[in-house]
Formats: sequence, structure tokens, C-alpha cells
Amino acid sequence: MRVLWFTNTPSLYKKPSTGYNGGGWIESLEELIGKENDIELGIGFFHNDSCFKSKIGKTTYYPISLYSTRTQKVLHNLFYSRYDKDEVESFLKIINDFKPDIIHIFGSERSFGLVSLYTDIPVVLHIQGVLNPYLNAYFAPGSSILDSAYQYIFKPKKMLDLLRSYSFFTYNAKREVTILRNCKYFMGRTAWDKNVISLYAPKANYFYCGEILRNVFYSATSWNIHNRKKLIISSTISKTDYKGFDTILKTARLLKDLSDLDFVWNIFGITEYREWEKKLGILCKEVGLNLQGVVSADELVEQLLNSDIYIHPSYIDNSPNSVCEAQILGLPTIATNVGGVSSLITDDETGILVPANDPYSIASNILKLSKDKDKALDLSENARRVALARHNKENILSELLQVYNRITNAKALNKIV
Repeated sequence: MRVLWFTNTPSLYKKPSTGYNGGGWIESLEELIGKENDIELGIGFFHNDSCFKSKIGKTTYYPISLYSTRTQKVLHNLFYSRYDKDEVESFLKIINDFKPDIIHIFGSERSFGLVSLYTDIPVVLHIQGVLNPYLNAYFAPGSSILDSAYQYIFKPKKMLDLLRSYSFFTYNAKREVTILRNCKYFMGRTAWDKNVISLYAPKANYFYCGEILRNVFYSATSWNIHNRKKLIISSTISKTDYKGFDTILKTARLLKDLSDLDFVWNIFGITEYREWEKKLGILCKEVGLNLQGVVSADELVEQLLNSDIYIHPSYIDNSPNSVCEAQILGLPTIATNVGGVSSLITDDETGILVPANDPYSIASNILKLSKDKDKALDLSENARRVALARHNKENILSELLQVYNRITNAKALNKIV
């Protein structure tokens, strides 16, 4: 079977040594599917390389270099809505060259999913996040685009970057509606993403398929209780309001003001969030927050295993890999009950669920877990057991191949799965 992926990252093609944490699970999946003798894999992705394709090992890579020069990037940033047609033409050239039996799109965020309107080859969209629900929760409570822009009133370039970024997100969400309504096949892994897809595409076929994590999390040792006076809390977030950094600041402030807990809170993924420090009047250094930026997977594993509690404060999420990674290590986790998180955590069994925008619940549960080592250990063991089964590589590969076979067989028989 010839399988063509379109991904938001280059996967194993010239893998960068540093940068954004996300996308590593696609590399793990490529490594695994590359061992299947019956699969010929092609991968299309945006990249600066100007070659049309490059065969490395068993995989054919298609770097899409529409925005490889500075001028091209600037024009795209200014007039992004005019580039969908050019992008689709590039995708169709790749499809015509590779001649796949099935096309697998990772995520609805970019224009890849539009190919379902222009090809008879079956297209399956692998749900990551869903932009429109994210847009609904884009700003934290009490905040808006005007409030955010005001922080840069004397920094016009940063203000323009902020407004452009929000406009781009809004446009992508509008395009996503077209993609979701025209795709016949979806893969997902939470009750939430299945429900959202049923709204946009009630006649589409939805398949469950788990998600592989980064390799280092499988080989890591299990978390254990740390006997020390200082509590170490960890979170991994990106610099977007809906990831809940404001909730972290408020929670840390409550812990400092209302308890005698000695703690440090390590935040991975960002190096600063001065906008929220200024809005809330809470400085990171005053409430024990240590912003460590993007770290390697190996370093993240080491840091998480040395932590006592993991906090996921997001306002919206589907199946956050950060929570899955904490669980598979066995790190006791407190997370907001949003989106698909309840498909990952059973409250009070494999973690603790709290309402979104509720720093009081997060703070009180941190205090409870810090004092109840037996409860923390129970949550750890239960989460690790469930996560190891949920992210079992061989099972996920089997699920994926079954989806491919069911869709291609249905196409051959000219019927719906």
C-alpha cells in the first residue's frame, strides 16, 4: 500500500536539533511504520529545501518550498489568504507523483485538508486540535484582543505581530470549516473530538486510533516519591492564552499567600510571559515560577521524573501530549477538565480533574497531594498502567493499518465503511 502523509513537521527529514517541542510523536510513528514491508511511505511538509523530492531509506520526502526566501515569507504573512490555491497545487503535484492509495492528513490547522476537494483518492484527517473550539477559548477570561494589544501600545511591531497572528488563526479556523465539512474519513482518540466532528461532518466515518509518544518516554524509568522538603511542580505550555499561564500565576500566588508550602514551579516551553505578569501584577520570581523554555525530550524526562506534581491548566485541549507524557512516566497529574482531557484522565483514579479557570481548586489539590504520599503513589501507578496500554506502539500501529485497510477496501468496493 502506498501511503502519503501531509504533516506540520518534517518528521525524520533533516530533523532540527532545537526548537518547538511538538511533532516528535510523528517521528516515532514514521520509525514504526517504516518497518512495515507492505507500506511505501511518502511525506509532504513545508520546508526551505528547494528539491521536489528526496528518497531517504524507504521514505520519499516532499519538501514544499513555497516560502523559502525572506520575501516569500513576508508576502505570505501579509496576504496568507491568497496562498491556499498555490499550496493546493503543490499538494496535487506531490499526489500525482507519488500516486498513493490513501492520503493521511495530520491536523486541520493548515491547508492540507483541502486536497479532499480535488482528488478521488481517499483522504483521512487525523484530528490533533480543532481550531474553532480553540478560537472560542483563545483568550483567557477577562482578556481580549484589545487587552492584549494594549500591552504593546509603545511597541508597534509586537502589536502588529500579535494582531497578525490572531487574524491568521481566525482565517485558518474559517478554512477548517470547509475542510471538516468535505472530508469523509477521520481519525481521533477522544470522545470530545468525535463529538466535534459529528457536528461538522455528521455523515463522515470516524475511526479511533491512539497516538504514539516520543521514544524516550517509553524507555524512561517510572516516577517515584521524593522525600524532600521543597515541592517541585512542573508544567509544559506554549505562549498562547488558552494554555492557561494566567491560571498558573494565580495558583502560585494563592500557594504563597495562603500556605506555608515550600515549592518551585518549573514551566517548560516558554521563557517569559510578561504580558500576564503585568496584567495580574504577579511576577514569576515572586511566586516561585521558573520559566525554562524549550528543552530536549531527554532533559524533559529527567526534569519530570524529578518533579512531584504535574499541572495542566489549559482552557481548551483535545489530547495534549504533555499530559500523556506525564502520565506514562507516572507523574501525579492535575488537569483542567476541558475538551478531550477527560478521555485521558479518570478523576481521582488516574489523575485529578478540576474546572478551567479555577486556581483555587488547583492550589488546594496541590496541597492535598503534597501531604498524601499514598494518594500520589496510587495516582502515579494507575496513570502509568493506563498510559502504557493507551500508547502501546504495536497496538497503535495495528489500529492505524486497520484504518488504512478499511478505507482503501471501502473505496475499492465503492461503499462507505
